[in-house]
Amino acid sequence: MNKREQGQEYRIQVLQALARLGYASTRQLARVVWRGCDDSSKKMCGRTLRWLLARRYIVTRRDGDSVNGEQLTAVTVAGAAWLAELGDPLPAGKAHARDWLRHAHSHRTAANSVYAAAAGLLPDTGAWSELEIRAGLAPLEKLAYRFEDAVHWKIPDVLLERPAGLAWVEVENAWRGANDLAKMVASMRAMEADKRIAEVHFVITSPGAKTIGARLRKALTHGPDSGWPRQVKERDARILAQRLKVSSLDRDTLELSPVAF
Repeated sequence: MNKREQGQEYRIQVLQALARLGYASTRQLARVVWRGCDDSSKKMCGRTLRWLLARRYIVTRRDGDSVNGEQLTAVTVAGAAWLAELGDPLPAGKAHARDWLRHAHSHRTAANSVYAAAAGLLPDTGAWSELEIRAGLAPLEKLAYRFEDAVHWKIPDVLLERPAGLAWVEVENAWRGANDLAKMVASMRAMEADKRIAEVHFVITSPGAKTIGARLRKALTHGPDSGWPRQVKERDARILAQRLKVSSLDRDTLELSPVAF
């Protein structure tokens, strides 16, 4: 493949990544397409984005909520039409991604960073973004669980494909209140019973969420006089021993590091 062909392939891959995420930062795109966030990867990504922007395949804006005000990019009508020609239309039949960019929010941005971190480790399509999950394009869209005698629904923030099954990813970008944590534990018990789900992976993306692992361990650990039924105690022990994973996201390199809890 010569340089001209390689450049065209990069443009297509960037548009495909944007279609899967709804919108993305240069750092996220560099991680997904070039598998890294070093200066070389970001430089190649910036060059590709300038080409696409000059031809109005993408639109950009600054993220006011971001610490460093990163530039966010989304696909225009022209970009979406090119993707459709390639057989990769936008989710939900969208004609463009301007609305997703206009309503960009911190949790989806964090979820997109987690997706990028995971996708950077995988050779093929081993991950589904929050946008794809909510558009019904993932192998698992939501899970029913019971909490306080009512049925609730839980939707993964990111979904990963593992050799043993699916990894349900929860993006932790804020402190969870006590009630929200209790509901999370109830949903994890339902996940443990679902044979499709191999692990539940919590990714810390904000300092306010750094204690999530310790809090979950405490909630899932029961003494002999706790009053919980034996079946619940055994299930919670299995979740702790076999299912629960906690990582921290480096927001600069978009790399995941295991967190002991």
